[in-house]
Amino acid sequence: MQHDTHPLHKNNVFSNPLFTRSFARKLFHAFNFFDIDYHFLAGYSFPPKSVCLILTDQCNLKCRMCDIGRMNSQQTAFPSSPVVKSIRSGDEDMSNDDWLKVVADLSRFRPKPLILLTGTEPFLYPDISTLTSAIAAAGLPLHITTNGTLLSRYAEHLADLCTTGCLLDITVSIDDIGEYHDAIRGVQGTFKRAVAGIEELVSRREARRQWFPTINITCTISSYNHDHLESFVEWFVEKKYPLQSITFNHLWFRDAAIAESHNRRYGKDLPAEKENMDGVDISSIDMVRVARQLQNIKKKCAGTPLRVYQHPDLSFDAAQQYYKYPTRFVFYDTCKAPWRNVSVTPKGNIILSPLCFLPSLGNVKKESFAAIWNGEQFKKMRRDLKKIKAYPACSRCCLLFDSKTKYYKIASMIR
Repeated sequence: MQHDTHPLHKNNVFSNPLFTRSFARKLFHAFNFFDIDYHFLAGYSFPPKSVCLILTDQCNLKCRMCDIGRMNSQQTAFPSSPVVKSIRSGDEDMSNDDWLKVVADLSRFRPKPLILLTGTEPFLYPDISTLTSAIAAAGLPLHITTNGTLLSRYAEHLADLCTTGCLLDITVSIDDIGEYHDAIRGVQGTFKRAVAGIEELVSRREARRQWFPTINITCTISSYNHDHLESFVEWFVEKKYPLQSITFNHLWFRDAAIAESHNRRYGKDLPAEKENMDGVDISSIDMVRVARQLQNIKKKCAGTPLRVYQHPDLSFDAAQQYYKYPTRFVFYDTCKAPWRNVSVTPKGNIILSPLCFLPSLGNVKKESFAAIWNGEQFKKMRRDLKKIKAYPACSRCCLLFDSKTKYYKIASMIR
């Protein structure tokens, strides 16, 4: 497969207006401008930086490290998983008109938030084309995270969206190569379909001589692939796909020790349960080897357009503690997510994340997103959280890690 000049070549970034807009938006998103609202506004928040729309409670895979995937695999094994309950809690599902009203409400914020479609598999939502077209028409930047199995079906639509100036990023979640990936995801042929989706999207993009949507890979480090990271990157480099980035995510989880530590202090009013733990063996993850592989990968990719990240961006010492001492805070210890990020579930509930133990803060079927965002319930939750910085249950949560300013990403954007 032949590809045009890589879209992230530095000269292209500053010569193309869309990339300049995208660069400015990502720089703004990465830098929190001194957290003025967090420090000084008593629970009031500036507009959200990102809003995740969880369009469906369905996923078509059986990922071993995810409670939703484990539920798919064993049907009745995880009906009480806090992740599953968080997504499925509520009354009626959101209609497409309901989602369109949310999009219209979000488009009134200045600056406009980034819209994330993730949480489950967004392309299983039957009206996703209508919704993404509305997001693009509203001028809202869009990021879709997908397992890639349905990407080929929607590649033409996604490429067409970008002809209108939509700033669209696609992240494909792939955890290993070939049958190893299929084994982690619990469905044969998953890797082949995801790669075919990437190739179709690249083909559609290049047929239009455009640089959007940008394409990223995310890989979750687990006990199944922790010793394959270098070969994983080498495979994609050899294929010469025009990728923007590869991000290695450490597991986001809450084990029994974390839940017990939390519940001793806060269990009466804000109980937390174990989640995303039953399918992995965190004690077998060799973090020394992981750290060395990531170091080698970054050296090999230095000076190339491909950006390689780990999330959270752990130091060598912090990496040794991440799985060995889950109750210890590493990387960051202050959650600012309620001032930055929020999710809307398939039932319309406003939550911080399916991984978060905090209760719903309202429902967009009953009142507007804007009213909920700085309503009294939301402001009180922010004030309570600020007093303690972060709960014990937050120690291995992605929202905590996202609260820290990503200086390393800012530096990579301007290198």
